[in-house]
Amino acid sequence: MKITAELDTQHLEKLQMLEKILKKSTSELIALAIDEVFSKNTAKTEGQNAYELMQQSGFIASVEMDENLSENYKEHLDWSHKI
Repeated sequence: MKITAELDTQHLEKLQMLEKILKKSTSELIALAIDEVFSKNTAKTEGQNAYELMQQSGFIASVEMDENLSENYKEHLDWSHKI
């Protein structure tokens, strides 16, 4: 595939510097940049992985309750085993 791109002076200089430092062609640098952006935007974070594992194991669940549950949770708890 051929790509034609217009770069400002600042980016052109950076590209040329990277070509020299990394000894890579423009095509190779574009491929590296695409791979880097792709991996950062498609890889799941550690938190996302942990959340999915907890959800799959049943550790995370939800119930429909009173919207003020944090204030009146004692009214909704079963205390019969405490007697």
